[in-house]
Amino acid sequence: MNDMKLNMQDIARSGHVTRWHSVRCARSQTLAEHHYLVTMIARELMIRILGDELPAETRLQALEYALTHDAPELLTGDLPSPLKHRIAEITGANDPLVRIEREIAPEIAARKSALEGSALALIIKLADLMDGCLFIHEEGIGRHAALVAQKSEAALRQKTEEAQKTFSHLDWSPVMELYSQMRGESGADNRLLFERAQPTG
Repeated sequence: MNDMKLNMQDIARSGHVTRWHSVRCARSQTLAEHHYLVTMIARELMIRILGDELPAETRLQALEYALTHDAPELLTGDLPSPLKHRIAEITGANDPLVRIEREIAPEIAARKSALEGSALALIIKLADLMDGCLFIHEEGIGRHAALVAQKSEAALRQKTEEAQKTFSHLDWSPVMELYSQMRGESGADNRLLFERAQPTG
């Protein structure tokens, strides 16, 4: 196992590895889609929360982590969050999933460690939660999916409150504002504007 490291053959399959196995959904979300959206959301949150203060190199390192943060799932698959939490509860500091992820993706683990405890780490986690909330809200089917959507949005609000307490000098209100825009609850719907602009006939 120690010699097994993620390679470009694995990365090339990121459009085939799917998420949300334990929730009924109208369609599957791929790991590639998730990585892209988390990166784009994190990029927008960095602009709204940190402004122009962030050095370009630091911004690039954070976005590179966002773009690869779940890459170990290319080999392990996407384990349901309740299972991950239960394993962590049982094993404590000896979580085997953390060890496996470090072994197969040491560069990603190093990027995560470098960001640990920073506002950037929280921004990426919030982007991760926002993508999950949006997907399950839009694509989830049935009572269980609705409950998962509620729990996911509660987790997003809780993590936003945590960010506000930990980094109180920063304004974290753009998190829920951006999520509301992504859900189509505020801001312009460019699809409708584009359709209205087209000549009829």
